[in-house]
Amino acid sequence: MQQYLLWFGALISLSASAYAIKCYACESVYEESCGEDFEVETHFKYDCSFIAPPRFLESDLLSVNATACLKRVFKENGVRKIVRGCFFGEVNATDVGCKMDPTLTAVQNVSCHVCDNENFCNGAEAVIGWNGLDKWKLFSSLVLFLLAAQVP
Repeated sequence: MQQYLLWFGALISLSASAYAIKCYACESVYEESCGEDFEVETHFKYDCSFIAPPRFLESDLLSVNATACLKRVFKENGVRKIVRGCFFGEVNATDVGCKMDPTLTAVQNVSCHVCDNENFCNGAEAVIGWNGLDKWKLFSSLVLFLLAAQVP
């Protein structure tokens, strides 16, 4: 019986690894409701597992999978703009993932907020935290450890 529980725990652990964060993806230039007064639109919702990282970041990333959500505020030719989307890179080291495209010379990065505490966390407020993937891995590992400790 315990052997089946171990296999079940391993299966849960593998299925948790397939989890991908979902984020709002929009630009205030094209959608007024994507600005500072954010209004949720259904078509803003994206599964980040289907979005590739920007080309200019690819050489700096350890993984091409999205790790969190992003809300970036920048100025282009003095005009304030907001972009929401998927974040690529280490969540606690945003210097790579928050980099602006170097070919955009008239752009100044104002702020870059990254969050991974829940799906669609890049709405009006964005804070750094855990995502469901980390919680599932921790839970699965704990279950496997407890079951393995009981095997004679």
